[in-house]
Amino acid sequence: MLGDGAMGGKVITHFSGKLPAGPRERFCALAELGYSPLFTLLQRHGDTVVRLRRPYVYPGLDALIADQPEGDAVVTDQPGLFIGVKTADCVPVLLWDEAAGVTAAVHAGWRGTALHIADKTVRVMRDEFGAREIRAAIGPCICQNCFVTRGEVPEAMTDMPQYITRIGDDQYLVDLPGINTALLREAGVLDVEAPSGCTVCGPERYWSHRKHGADRGLQVSLIGWGGMAT
Repeated sequence: MLGDGAMGGKVITHFSGKLPAGPRERFCALAELGYSPLFTLLQRHGDTVVRLRRPYVYPGLDALIADQPEGDAVVTDQPGLFIGVKTADCVPVLLWDEAAGVTAAVHAGWRGTALHIADKTVRVMRDEFGAREIRAAIGPCICQNCFVTRGEVPEAMTDMPQYITRIGDDQYLVDLPGINTALLREAGVLDVEAPSGCTVCGPERYWSHRKHGADRGLQVSLIGWGGMAT
């Protein structure tokens, strides 16, 4: 499986540590590491999957920052382009099929998880881009022991009770990475790499909305093709 920034075949994945809150500073920090051009989304905690079909022409950094498409997952077959999602506790999922030349990046918060955005993205990769042998890696996110939540979350996930533990009156532990791993495997993904860390347990390395509140930046999880970074 691919690790942080590792190259296997053609595919490169990268799960960042702390990055600045400002989009330009964030893009520039990743560009210095070779991850450019990079496409990201205006995320809405929904299940919209954006398609970037070849030939996709990158509009340039200024245009992208000014008008990022809305969505919480992106699928592309465009070479020479990195795609990514931003998180600070939510679950980032990277997907790829090397033979088909297709990559995807998914932002799965609890709402997106309840809407099955991860397996919906797998279906788009298969049905619209011809992917067949899909693999996945989940990036750093909030772990089950840290995600203490109220009833609205488990009420949205009635089909996933084995990943929810009641710990008190209207208090629950929810295993978001576990749910997304199960959804990906049920969708036929061949391998799913587990998260390398918890954003709440590792506040020195990662930004966490729960730990740091509004005074924080973001992580970016991105995927692209080896030899294409500039």
